[in-house]
Amino acid sequence: MNFEELKKLIEIFESSSLCELEVKEGGVCFRLAKQTQTESRKELSLPRIESKERGEVKEEKGGKREGIYVRSPLVGTFYRAPSPDEKPFIEVGDEVSPDQILCIIEAMKVMNEITSESNGKIKSILVENGEPVEYDQELFLIEEQ
Repeated sequence: MNFEELKKLIEIFESSSLCELEVKEGGVCFRLAKQTQTESRKELSLPRIESKERGEVKEEKGGKREGIYVRSPLVGTFYRAPSPDEKPFIEVGDEVSPDQILCIIEAMKVMNEITSESNGKIKSILVENGEPVEYDQELFLIEEQ
């Protein structure tokens, strides 16, 4: 790809509604990305991803509520801590509040923070550290409070 072709591709990308574009041709690979209007230019930390906490409450026998499942919003690798030598974000029995970080899911070398959407208590952690996760997979069970 020559400079003129690259320049034209960038112009098309800028005028499109795409947020990201990755091109691989021969031995060259480049990636274009736009910052969306909702992203703050001041936020340089890890990106936050809305968890798929749907408010789904399962019933146990006797009509007792089991809790809310926090689901993975993307495919990637599940990590309980910010780095291997640090303590996990949460443990079973911990109280959580909205926007509290629960875990990180790595997808395509990007670390995505998964946060809670409600108050509650961690009833169980359903995935092991370093395990691959699928889209919409249950990660945590939160007991509502």
